[in-house]
Amino acid sequence: MARTSYRYIDWTLGADPAQPSHRRIECADCPAASGDSPGQLGPDRWALQHAGATGHRGYRETVISHLRATPAEDA
Repeated sequence: MARTSYRYIDWTLGADPAQPSHRRIECADCPAASGDSPGQLGPDRWALQHAGATGHRGYRETVISHLRATPAEDA
């Protein structure tokens, strides 16, 4: 009979360097939104311009970050 052995390892979870994060800011007072952007400046600028043009002050931010699990000994 063949013997089987198992090796349990620890894993880490971190940002996937091959996939950039994306941000989107939505107005909480109307359906307007910045659109998706890999950087912070575009959505922030949109929100400030929208606030200046409309007087709207509430916003929601959505950030999508891609993650990768790797064995701890590879980290």
